[in-house]
Amino acid sequence: MHGKKSIDQIHACGAINSSQNGSDPLIFSSFPHCFIDRDDENPHTSLSICIVEQPVQIYQDVDSKSKRWYFQSYNLTISNIWSPFLVKATIFEDINGVSTAEVQLHLDKLDKKWLDIYSSLDYMIISTGKWFLKAAVYHENDVIVGCHLCPGKNLIELGFEYAYKKTLHYVMDFIKTSKYKGLIFFRTSTPDHFENGEWHNGGTCPKTIPAKEGEVKIKDLNRILRNIELEEFEKTFAKVAHNEVNLKLLDFTNLLLSRPDGHPGPYRQFQSYSKNKTAVVQNDCLHWCIPGPIDFWNDVIMEIVVNG
Repeated sequence: MHGKKSIDQIHACGAINSSQNGSDPLIFSSFPHCFIDRDDENPHTSLSICIVEQPVQIYQDVDSKSKRWYFQSYNLTISNIWSPFLVKATIFEDINGVSTAEVQLHLDKLDKKWLDIYSSLDYMIISTGKWFLKAAVYHENDVIVGCHLCPGKNLIELGFEYAYKKTLHYVMDFIKTSKYKGLIFFRTSTPDHFENGEWHNGGTCPKTIPAKEGEVKIKDLNRILRNIELEEFEKTFAKVAHNEVNLKLLDFTNLLLSRPDGHPGPYRQFQSYSKNKTAVVQNDCLHWCIPGPIDFWNDVIMEIVVNG
């Protein structure tokens, strides 16, 4: 919990985990799995490590963002591939998300980090989303076609919606024609709970208890992202059955909207206040605590895998 002290909050974090199916990790074993995501510390991976057993890390890239683990007792391999855009991207930012230049984003080139291992996997969870809100220059056919948030560059302002639709359409088009025989989960982006600002300008998430149903409304940006995700998924899902591609949707938006208490907040880094109790620290109201509201994610996945 990185120093987060409220024991009531920790207990409340697991309150929506109502799945008690007792699924055995063995059912999910003996196959390679991959989580392709925008986060270098993927919650699905972290939950697996916490629940199954202490694995052996057998790979990590030079930035320690993409990693692979082997669970010896279950002959299980899990990979976490850091691919925040799913397509080829050159990113200029530090560990705190501070950018020094616009992302160079190629909307018609899949990211080789996940593409190169795609056919070898039996299960995949793919997710992206909020990285598309960042300032970026867009490329298609190796030509700059426009941008998002790039004043002074004499480029067409296309907006993040353009890039997100293009990217998801391209990814989904690849999936539906790939003849992939495993199981693919496409997870929608999750809502954040920043108050009095956002990530970059001092936003916080001070809530310590779950909200009542309907009390928290989805933010406009989260709604736009989710609508694009659902639209592209639905267009693809109508066609993949003919190609025998097994594609499933994971959409936890409504459940997570009511959990503003489930984020690290100022405890994104370990013991944030250990040296200075009045320090001004970065609040993380986007990612989720473990244990926390997302404990049920892997239960849902196991239910689908085991019982269809």
